[in-house]
Amino acid sequence: MKTKKILGLLLGASLMMGANATININVEETLVSTGNNYRLKTALEKIKKGEKVTLAALGGSVTEGAGPEKFTDGYAFQFFRALKAAYAPGNGENVVFDGAGLSGTPSQLGIVRYKQDVVDVLGGNPDILIIEFAVNDAGDDFSARGFEALVRDALSASPETAVIALYSAATYGNTAAQKKPIANHYQIPQVDILPVVKKGISSGKVKEKDYYTDNVHPTKDGHQFMSDSLMNLLAVVDKAAKDSPCAIPAESLKNPSFSGMKMILGDDENVKISAGAFNKKDGATQTLKKTNKGDFPQNWYKSASSKGESFKMDITCKNLILTYKVQGSWLSEKFGSADVYVDGKKVGTYDGGAANGWNNCEARLIIDEKSAAKHSVEIKLAP
Repeated sequence: MKTKKILGLLLGASLMMGANATININVEETLVSTGNNYRLKTALEKIKKGEKVTLAALGGSVTEGAGPEKFTDGYAFQFFRALKAAYAPGNGENVVFDGAGLSGTPSQLGIVRYKQDVVDVLGGNPDILIIEFAVNDAGDDFSARGFEALVRDALSASPETAVIALYSAATYGNTAAQKKPIANHYQIPQVDILPVVKKGISSGKVKEKDYYTDNVHPTKDGHQFMSDSLMNLLAVVDKAAKDSPCAIPAESLKNPSFSGMKMILGDDENVKISAGAFNKKDGATQTLKKTNKGDFPQNWYKSASSKGESFKMDITCKNLILTYKVQGSWLSEKFGSADVYVDGKKVGTYDGGAANGWNNCEARLIIDEKSAAKHSVEIKLAP
């Protein structure tokens, strides 16, 4: 008998490179827009004064630091060090950093990860938030709505949070074209790495192997180029006159909006859960490099020996995202597929034992309505 785990339910001149750098392309060309600079310039002013400033980078494996031998050579960590050196007094201890990258995760998972991996870690909303999902998102409406919800929720949660949209590069492209209208809608700064790297490779100024370790993850020098591109944004903003604050748009650009979603960890006034045979927890969920701990410790898991009922939930909501784990293919315990029903109608079969699984998270939108209503959800092993 196969088992299946249900992981969770979720409501001019180029900058100088380092001495060993082999990437000689212009970082200034990566700047798409400074947007409204009020929030970012305010954060820079605080850094210079020695006031406490929190910096967070939320994204996928590129943000986590994949590519170099040491993940701390990733762009986010390099940018943190460069930011302190350039703007903070003394040793820069007034700047606190949270690297919140997790491999394989898209914007729609970032909606919930923002609270647990950024806000909860920092003890509050960050002063500067980099969002990097351009090479993880599929380019569909699901991803676009997830990206907008991240931006909107972060801006709305604190008037001091400056959001930067970072579009990383991959040999297969990125989803910057999808995200730029959203970033423009909220007037946030944008940095796009792909066009500059692509032009540099095609012109022969840089070799593909000097920027990429594979089809998506940069080399250490590639990560430094990303860091330098973000530093270029700061340099431009630092020299510019300070804009007046801009209001958050009254309406979302993409609807129905995912803004305001939360992770479901148990019963509340809108949720009633009967776990049935899914009454255990998986202790081997996808791990963060920086902690080597599972990122979704709260989950529902059915072991092979568990007998009994399916997972059932009564919920009042307008959107519901199911997140499940795909078991690592090297592990001896094998997972199977689960059928998911909403209001008695089968909405999908999801394979927790898909080929080449690596304990990665998969997100599926199973309820998508314009207004909240009562729904029943059932999850059970497929025959």
